[in-house]
Amino acid sequence: MPISLDTSLPPSLYPLAWLIGSWEGSGALSGADGTAAGSRDVRIEQQLVCTAREDGALDWRSTIHRVDAPAPLPPTSAFAREEAQAPPAGSGERTLLHREDGIWTVGDLVPGQDRAAAAAARPGTPESVLSHQLDARFSRRGEPEEQWAGEVRGPRVQLALASPDGEIAATRMFGYISGRLMWLWERRTPVADGAPGETALSPYLSVEMHRV
Repeated sequence: MPISLDTSLPPSLYPLAWLIGSWEGSGALSGADGTAAGSRDVRIEQQLVCTAREDGALDWRSTIHRVDAPAPLPPTSAFAREEAQAPPAGSGERTLLHREDGIWTVGDLVPGQDRAAAAAARPGTPESVLSHQLDARFSRRGEPEEQWAGEVRGPRVQLALASPDGEIAATRMFGYISGRLMWLWERRTPVADGAPGETALSPYLSVEMHRV
């Protein structure tokens, strides 16, 4: 599905034009019933609204509910695991997982980008796409604000959250694919059977959304 550019948007938001609007969809919360081997993914449902701000930034408002039901099958569940037997159907009860507000700000071009070459390239080719720096601040009630940084390149976003010691504590990856918004959130967690203190990034949730 082609991306329509709203020319009334502030030019700073052109790189995120594909994200602006209202979305909803479902996905998987990884290992939601525990951390032991065999823990199962459960279903989540998300409502997302992305709105252009007058100052050229983007407002992000996300509401995610956990649903007492098995997670959707791939590709919606990007990290689904094979089960020896089908998981229980669940009650379908919805529980708020979190509400999140954010502000996204598109920055300068990522170093090494050639604006002139991109302008001369045939539209729609990889050479015509530029990467911009991206900052995002997320806040959830009762938790400190998080400052994420990354880049947007075409209909793709990569963001990372740094820990106080400079290690990557979490990542978020977004992609606009065939009219759907796909995204994956990973968090750093202890490695099962790993060395003391050993951690690695592992899936936290993944969602497939459609535009409302």
